[in-house]
Amino acid sequence: MNTLAIFFFVSLVSTATPGPAVLYVTSQGMFGGMRSGLPAALGILAADFLYIVLSVTGLSAVLAASYELFTLLKWAGAVYLIYLGARLLRSTFSKSTDTAPTLVAVGYRSSFLSGFALHAANPKALLYFGSLVPQFVNSTQPLGPQLASLAGIHLLTAAGVLLTYAALSSHLRGYEVSVRMNRAFKVVAGSSLVGAGVSMALLRKGSE
Repeated sequence: MNTLAIFFFVSLVSTATPGPAVLYVTSQGMFGGMRSGLPAALGILAADFLYIVLSVTGLSAVLAASYELFTLLKWAGAVYLIYLGARLLRSTFSKSTDTAPTLVAVGYRSSFLSGFALHAANPKALLYFGSLVPQFVNSTQPLGPQLASLAGIHLLTAAGVLLTYAALSSHLRGYEVSVRMNRAFKVVAGSSLVGAGVSMALLRKGSE
């Protein structure tokens, strides 16, 4: 199988697998429509592009080797995920449950920045790109074209997946959802975000 085809498959599977990024985009799309879901996806894609550049240039290896930076990213990401989850769980028991709910960000700019911060502060993304992307780089060929190809494949694949999640969740927003269903979604989404935050806090260097 062609190297780029393998990279495409790996990117597709890794992006489509539900995680903090997918959950955040889905929540934003369901609670704020595409006005929030789209910029949330773009923010995550921007963080992906940053990590691809760092991994190909070799800087990700240096950053990943830094215990201080790894710890900072780990706790920043963990705290932010737990904050998002806790806020969502708290809203479950608020009096506004019957009305249109909001997660954290519903504006374009705030949703984009939150998506970027959420993904950029995830040390698993740093380890993922730092260990994966260099394996698809041929040191005997020019770096620029290879970077463009790998970045393009991953970003287009991730964009397709994330925008699909955003569109589907935004479409669901148009239907009337019972208070019980709304509350159940909030509990599941909030608990998942808190769980992801705790898992990130327990992450150790060298693990993926």
